[in-house]
Amino acid sequence: MSKKSKLMLAAAVIAVLLLVGSGVARCSLAREDVEGTNSAIEAVEKEESSASHQGAPAEEHADMTTGLEALVGTSWTGIEDPTYTLSIVKGAFVEAKDGQTSVTYWTLDTEEATDTTVTATVLASKSLTEAASPSLVTVAIEGADTVLRTDALACSYKKVLLGERTLSFTGVTSKLEEAMGVEAAKIEAAVSARAAAVSPNASRAIWDAEAWIDYANGAATTTFTLDDGASTMISVTRASDGTIEAL
Repeated sequence: MSKKSKLMLAAAVIAVLLLVGSGVARCSLAREDVEGTNSAIEAVEKEESSASHQGAPAEEHADMTTGLEALVGTSWTGIEDPTYTLSIVKGAFVEAKDGQTSVTYWTLDTEEATDTTVTATVLASKSLTEAASPSLVTVAIEGADTVLRTDALACSYKKVLLGERTLSFTGVTSKLEEAMGVEAAKIEAAVSARAAAVSPNASRAIWDAEAWIDYANGAATTTFTLDDGASTMISVTRASDGTIEAL
């Protein structure tokens, strides 16, 4: 499998997680499905990381988190149309509007990055089977905002700062800590960080008051629903070592 195919496979798996989370209809979360998806992502990332370390010089490794790669995990809102939101995941731009989600897959072709600007050419496509076309992506400081522009997306976007948003919680009781075996504040912090990445316009997270206990592995999973118009679901898992992951 080529490097491009591996990158697009990883992007597709991550994008599926976002698409499932943004569905209007709620569905029960199967623990086995979550673990299987996470294993697929980890396998692709591990293979890609191994290939990169074998084939790239040391100076390239130091620059892996610059440019577009440094924007993975960030959230944006539309400039021309503020009802649009954008999440950048590895290898994909995920746009959302009125509960509808659109994924644009990309691989980096060329890039020039400074402390304040990024100018890159990406090979973009709307599906894994569609031929990719080159698109120019620019990221620059404009006044007080960091702005991303590219013809590959529906509009231009400005970056959302985590400090500018607050997320309130509804339905949380002492049973959350009892079921998850960890402080509610830590769970809420993980949900807030995930919500900032997948639905920056959400202002409230509702605990679904359900939990799945994996006694064999000493883990527990619960879910929250965001009031973002798409009823985006965030799944929180507490591992046996006490670490928390929100997806």
